[in-house]
Amino acid sequence: MTDTTFRSTFPRQLRFWAFHCSLNALPSLYIALFYMGLRNNPGAIAAMAAAIGTFILLYATLTSLRGPLADGGHILSRSLRLGAKIRGWISALSLLLIWTPAIFFTPDTWCGMLAMNIFNHLAPYAGYTSTFGGTPSSDASSNFFPVYSVTLLEGFILSFLLLLVSFFSILVIQARDRREFFSAARKQRFAPLRNRSPLPPMAKRPQKASQGPPAE
Repeated sequence: MTDTTFRSTFPRQLRFWAFHCSLNALPSLYIALFYMGLRNNPGAIAAMAAAIGTFILLYATLTSLRGPLADGGHILSRSLRLGAKIRGWISALSLLLIWTPAIFFTPDTWCGMLAMNIFNHLAPYAGYTSTFGGTPSSDASSNFFPVYSVTLLEGFILSFLLLLVSFFSILVIQARDRREFFSAARKQRFAPLRNRSPLPPMAKRPQKASQGPPAE
């Protein structure tokens, strides 16, 4: 793909992924702002917005570079878009459950908790003392880097779920395309038989006139 093609494709992909990444991030953003109390923390809000922007640019770039993801007719590109739409429906459903106890059963809640646990386990190895859920003086939710890192981790986990959805989408698309291919091949195979003119009816053999009894 030439640079001109990238410049013409990137804006369209940027709009597509800006919408879907923002929609997919809304449940997690809502949980962080209102359930974790980060709505009054400008640094945390900026960190989450920066992480969302990172994923938008990442997806827009990957789907604009030369390869199957940039080919709208390729099965990988089709399945990725289908997976993004399915994930969007899941996010919309999660938003409907945001003020109910069922919110704790949504993927965003579990992925966010998993991301914070991963950060808490890896932070000491990097010499970072702030963790999530610690004392107020060592709470990592008040710093830019921990919130940005956890948001990225959660995004990668959710992206893995999107990959799983895309994988099953590939199976569905392949099964449908295979069925359509064999159906078209079957029609093409039997088309000459259907178009062949019917055989003329077999002529009946003329019967001999019955002879009467011999004259005396």
